[in-house]
Amino acid sequence: MKQTLKLQNAFHLFKRKKKLIILVTFFMTFIGGFTSFAIPLSYEAKADVIVKLAKEESVMNVEGEKDLLLTETYKHLTNNDGVLSKVNVALNTTYKKEELKRKVKVESKLSPQTITIIAKDKSPDHAIKLANTLAIVFQDESKTSKKVDNVLIISDATVEDEKPITPLTVLFFAFSALVGCLLSYVIVLIQQSFLTILDSPEKAEKILKLPVLGVLPFSDGLLINELPANHVFLEAFQSIQKNLTDDLLKKQAKTLLVSSAESGDGKLFVSTNLSVAFAMDHKKTVYVDVDLCRATEHRLFEYSNQIGVTSYVLDLCSVNDIIQPTKVPNLFFISAGPVQTNPSELLSTENFVQLLEELRQLFDVIIVDTHPLTFAETLKVTNLVDGCIYVVNAETSRVEKTIHAIEKLKIVQAPLLGVIINKSKDSPRSKK
Repeated sequence: MKQTLKLQNAFHLFKRKKKLIILVTFFMTFIGGFTSFAIPLSYEAKADVIVKLAKEESVMNVEGEKDLLLTETYKHLTNNDGVLSKVNVALNTTYKKEELKRKVKVESKLSPQTITIIAKDKSPDHAIKLANTLAIVFQDESKTSKKVDNVLIISDATVEDEKPITPLTVLFFAFSALVGCLLSYVIVLIQQSFLTILDSPEKAEKILKLPVLGVLPFSDGLLINELPANHVFLEAFQSIQKNLTDDLLKKQAKTLLVSSAESGDGKLFVSTNLSVAFAMDHKKTVYVDVDLCRATEHRLFEYSNQIGVTSYVLDLCSVNDIIQPTKVPNLFFISAGPVQTNPSELLSTENFVQLLEELRQLFDVIIVDTHPLTFAETLKVTNLVDGCIYVVNAETSRVEKTIHAIEKLKIVQAPLLGVIINKSKDSPRSKK
């Protein structure tokens, strides 16, 4: 089960970051693969010699010591400095001994007792010449040092298929693609761990430990009552509204507060359309603008801000005076009212508490739009409502700041219902 979840997470991660993963993988494959063309070609030639033990060696050595004789004496003889010096002379070259040792490799087979001399060079002809020369010098040296003629060259050096052994371009491309894929995932994981944006429902639920009520694409501030019946925004808000209605009925609740960490997260867009969605579901709904410092919702509903919440709290009018009908059936609006210098104090008064109580008697649903949580007065209002909805901006809401904001709400025991992810690329509309 855990393995399945890990595979699902990896798949979701690829879907969200596939452009970055594909780009990095392609780039590394291109760079690594074409790097192979800059590496000089290398060819390999092989020459075989057979070694026959002398009679006295066969008598003196028990089974197994013959092997040691081949591997330690004859094989070592091919890398002897004297042999390599003679190879240089025979080839009329000035290779250094260490360079020659890197170019030559010796392999032995115990049955039959064969030594294969392998030579590498940039040219197939040079590799063949080096292998054959070393075989001849090795044969002559064994006669001199061992006083026996027991080394026989059984095959001249050849280069198989005239193909270079390095670089293997296909392997370069394959290995570079693998490195690119792994590197892209490392980049994504670092981004997810240290530069994390809450841009998906899975991430938000896992990190915030709160249910995701809905996911919305980017919008330009439209109202859902003006959209066709099958529009993605309308369907999204109707789904959110239905889920919230079920919660509110269970808790016999009416007031919902919508807030976010900072301006620009989409709090106004979400709260406005949520109130429209409730009204379209035949719920008598009132939208209350409690953003007393920067009241702007009245412009959206095309009303003035001359009378509103502050007017009621200051005992300048009754609740019926501040309730304004809108163009949307069943939806009413209460503006913030004239801007005051002490909004925090106004929201802490008994009159504001009384306002919410009176609205509960008059409406089925009350949507309260507040300041972002950077304002202290917002936390005071959370204790006066039945449920709080937190709006996350999928483009800018970072984990640390969001967690900090949620913790503030938990400290004051705010009735958190869940989060709504706004401006998400994972929404249905973004995928079309």
